[in-house]
Amino acid sequence: MKILKILGIIVAVVVIGFAVGWWGTRGSQTKAPGPSTPESPSVSQTVPPAQPDLFAKPTPPTVGHSTNAAEQDTMATNPAAPASTNLITDWEDRLDNILGADGEDSDKVKQLLEMFPRLPEDGQIEVAQHLANLTPDEDFGSLGKYLTNSTMPEAVLDVLMSDLLNRPTTVKLPLLVNVASDSQNPKASEAKDLLELFLEEDYGTDWNTWSTKVTQWLKDNPD
Repeated sequence: MKILKILGIIVAVVVIGFAVGWWGTRGSQTKAPGPSTPESPSVSQTVPPAQPDLFAKPTPPTVGHSTNAAEQDTMATNPAAPASTNLITDWEDRLDNILGADGEDSDKVKQLLEMFPRLPEDGQIEVAQHLANLTPDEDFGSLGKYLTNSTMPEAVLDVLMSDLLNRPTTVKLPLLVNVASDSQNPKASEAKDLLELFLEEDYGTDWNTWSTKVTQWLKDNPD
C-alpha cells in the first residue's frame, strides 16, 4: 500500500509538470508576434543591372573633327581668304595673244586693264610697260588710278611714275598732287619733290594750296 501511494504521488507530479509545460507552450504560440527586423542584404548579394532609359535620345556617333560653337562663330565671322587661283597664271600666253591679235590699240588697252588687277607682281610690271606704250594721254586716267593706289607693289609704281613724267603737264601735275597727298604711297615723297621743282615753291602738307597753285600754274604755262 505504501508503494502504491508513492507511485500515485509520482504520477501526480508528472501530470502536473506536463500540464504546466503544455500551458506555457500554448501561451508562447498565441502571443502576437512583434515587429520583425528586416534582414540586411548580404554583402555578396547580386545588385541587378540598371534598366536602360527607353526614352533617352541616342547620342549620334562622332565622325571626324567636331566643331564647337566658338569655332563655328569664328568661321562665320571669319570666312576663308581668297584662293591664290584667283590670279591669272597663264598671263604670258594671254599677253602674247592680246598683243599679237589684229585690232585697235584701244581694244588691247581695255583687255590689258581688265586682267591687270589679277596679275602677279611680275605680270603687272610687264603689262604696265605695254599699257604705258599703248595708252594715249587722254585715256591715261584709267591707268593713272593705279599710281594713286598705295597698295600696289613699288616696282609697278616705278613703271607708272616713269610713264607719267613723259605725259603733258596737264596730265602730270594734278596726278602728282594726288600721289603726294597720300603719305602711305611709296611715291609720295618723290611726287612732292617734283611739284616743288615745277612750282618752285613748297607748301608743305597744305594740299588744297598745292592744288590751287597747280591749277594757276597750268593756266600760266599751257602745253
